[in-house]
Amino acid sequence: MALLKKCFHCQICNSIREHSVVYVVQGYAICKCDECGVGRVDVENFDPVLYYDDGYFTGKYEHSYIDYIGSKETLSREFSKTVNILRSIGPSQGSLLEVGCAYGLFLQEAKSHYEVYGVELVEDAASYCHSNGLTNVKHGVLVKDDLEKIGELDVAVMLDVIEHIDNVAETVGMIADHLRPGGSFIVTTGDWDSLVARMTGPKWRLMAPPMHLWYFTPSSMAKLGRRFGLEVISCSHPWKIVPLELILHQACMMLGIKTKFSLPKFLKFLGFPVSLHDAMRIVFRKVN
Repeated sequence: MALLKKCFHCQICNSIREHSVVYVVQGYAICKCDECGVGRVDVENFDPVLYYDDGYFTGKYEHSYIDYIGSKETLSREFSKTVNILRSIGPSQGSLLEVGCAYGLFLQEAKSHYEVYGVELVEDAASYCHSNGLTNVKHGVLVKDDLEKIGELDVAVMLDVIEHIDNVAETVGMIADHLRPGGSFIVTTGDWDSLVARMTGPKWRLMAPPMHLWYFTPSSMAKLGRRFGLEVISCSHPWKIVPLELILHQACMMLGIKTKFSLPKFLKFLGFPVSLHDAMRIVFRKVN
């Protein structure tokens, strides 16, 4: 049976193309660009404020974190690894912006090496950052004025955030415009072209409309970067230290088990290295 087609302007490859409706998940059509292969959710008038409140970090939604702050120790270990990788790639110092910085755990690990800035939509998370010394964190969404105030960036980071952003091309374009030549832009997100994603289809653990608005592949990420003078210097599928609570939650979802639970406090610090090879880390370099 022929796939239903819809015609959109694709933000990723900047073309007006037909998109194939490959799945319908929770009432939302998941459309694949016939040109670049990116997946997008067909949703109108998406208002992120309706979804991203403090409940996103405390298990309010099916695909949200169970207890982000309760897993602080585990998450900080993973973010420390990310900072070390970032410094090995370079630049190893200078100004760093994290878009979607949550409770500032990554910025806390990075601040001994960089002058750190952050943007966070969830008010409770931004307030937590401020109360813990991260005064350069803005509550809201990234706009051009924020970047004008910071000046040139040496490093920009989006960790499991880009798939949530409606105006993704505009956001990446703003970052690229303010990234110093030779600067790095690190993005982590799901890999829709991975074996696990293809095998599990609409049941993929990261298939979560409308929270996840985009489903990227390595090639579509490269196309997006090229639009704004960003060159991919590496694409990897790293092992990641994941809180045990989140591992169990995602396993239940993939098995179709609807349950909400919280581990005892003394177990929340537990985390284990995990890789299903379905999450990628893209490192872009700003072309001179």
